[in-house]
Amino acid sequence: MKKIHILFLFLSFSLAFAQKIDFVPTIRVRYASSLQLGKSYKISQEFVLIGNSQNYYFAGAQNYLNDTKQYKSKGGIDLQAVSDYFQERLTRQNDLTTVFFINPDNKIRYEEKINLKWVLYGETKMINGIKCQMAATNKYGRRWIAFFSKEYPQSLGPYKFNGLPGLIFELYDKRDDYHFTLTKVEKFDDDFEYNLSGFKNYSKDKYLKAKFNLENTFEALPGLVIRPEERKYYESLLEKGKKMYNNPLELKPFE
Repeated sequence: MKKIHILFLFLSFSLAFAQKIDFVPTIRVRYASSLQLGKSYKISQEFVLIGNSQNYYFAGAQNYLNDTKQYKSKGGIDLQAVSDYFQERLTRQNDLTTVFFINPDNKIRYEEKINLKWVLYGETKMINGIKCQMAATNKYGRRWIAFFSKEYPQSLGPYKFNGLPGLIFELYDKRDDYHFTLTKVEKFDDDFEYNLSGFKNYSKDKYLKAKFNLENTFEALPGLVIRPEERKYYESLLEKGKKMYNNPLELKPFE
């Protein structure tokens, strides 16, 4: 089995340093999702998870293609293909989870250690022909329900959710705002070379503030020259965007 070599070159304000992460993946998983990003704004998106019980990479399917240079433009601007609605990517190494965010002119990240306290239940159900067991946890201001299978011993799941004695096949919160369902799992032993450069390293609270500004202020419109008479129009668009994206997955990010 070949190793995955991921090289991160981060620029942290005035100090540049290199960090190399090597891990051997065992599976690649695809999840379909239903995401209630706002009160009246719901989307569907596919995600890709690659890794083993200790280390992983998780991202939207289109961003996975972009990151691995598998996406080939057919000419013109295809905004749907440029990136995913759910922009953040995640990696985990040595129990440390790193979250990345990219927009055209900015690259930011933060790191955290995640402690999930799962409760296992006897309830089971079949998902894609596999018997799965129920578990639950409270995290980020939501009650999460997961169904996992010991037939796949990798302790992995969507987003930051892992730590169960098997692969998570389904994950959703009690409000069903965020719902992930496994659609495909396969062995994975290809070379996977990944390079990120110029990321600013923030604490989580500063990262969230920076991300909000990048998405909801004029920083979200890089390269756009706005004439004074157009300012109110673009301000209204940004306000509309705030209302559309007012239901984050992490309602309480420090819980």
